[in-house]
Amino acid sequence: MKDNRITVLKWYDILILTIILFGHGIYNSTIQYIALKNNVLTLDDTLTFTSAINYQALVTQSILLFVAFIYLLIRNFDFSIFYKKIRITPWLIPQIIGVFVVAAFAMDIYYILTYSFGIRAIPSMFEIFSKMDISLILYSLLNGFYEEIFFLGICLAVKPEHTKWAFLYSLIIRCSFHTYQGLTTALGLGIILGSIFYFLYKKIKPENLLPFFLAHSIADIIGLSVIFYFFI
Repeated sequence: MKDNRITVLKWYDILILTIILFGHGIYNSTIQYIALKNNVLTLDDTLTFTSAINYQALVTQSILLFVAFIYLLIRNFDFSIFYKKIRITPWLIPQIIGVFVVAAFAMDIYYILTYSFGIRAIPSMFEIFSKMDISLILYSLLNGFYEEIFFLGICLAVKPEHTKWAFLYSLIIRCSFHTYQGLTTALGLGIILGSIFYFLYKKIKPENLLPFFLAHSIADIIGLSVIFYFFI
């Protein structure tokens, strides 16, 4: 029996999935960015997260993931494309650490070039672990999967000749829902982090999404920085 499942996505599939997964986030981030520019909000306001907010985001993202899954199911998408790229290997932990350190170091250099040490507010490790709770860990684990399955999975599930355009599109979307952190941070997370994740993902053979899910989750929990912790 012939397998009629699709293995590549069309441009409209990716657009629809973008709206499903990030439409609300892009809208809210844009509203908050405008409020920041108009001095209605401060970065402290937009970067303050409570356990209630984490759980709310956890539920929201779970629902949106389910909607995206249903859409792909209706499209008769072959999910094994993703399953085959999520694996536990002997090199998993070094890969997670390596991906995080490379991305964090690159972002540190970026912040050095765009901010002063005084402006870049990274809490100490002691402060991070003292404030950490289960809501943050659970949400971070889901969010690492949520974002990278889209950027490294869905966006790249296109014909090879369209990969470069899908990659550039993914950078724009990464920027678009991080503007609530300020335009400088949004550009760094979108372009620098997005590019590093993409090129490292393509460098690891065979391709494995799991290190990127978990490296992203670690960044959500402790912050995407390495050298700045030594200056706090």
